[in-house]
Amino acid sequence: MDESPLPIITDTTGLSVGYRVLWRLKYLGLSIFGPAERRVVSSPRERVKWDRAMKVKAAHEAAGTQPDEQTLYTVSRLEPRRRPQQ
Repeated sequence: MDESPLPIITDTTGLSVGYRVLWRLKYLGLSIFGPAERRVVSSPRERVKWDRAMKVKAAHEAAGTQPDEQTLYTVSRLEPRRRPQQ
């Protein structure tokens, strides 16, 4: 498994300005006050990057467009914590 950090995606499709500001603050807080370096699958910083990529992917699907390669790569690196309810 690839243990390199996930990229912070640059595509902001479907993300409001408020979400992006709060996301940056949360990411900054995790960088300063969060836990020490962890594996990618258990790192809270990596999880917030993955959550952001999932939101962008969902917005692209709703708009009927294709997300960029960076977004698809980030989404493919982690698994959801819970299975979607059916």
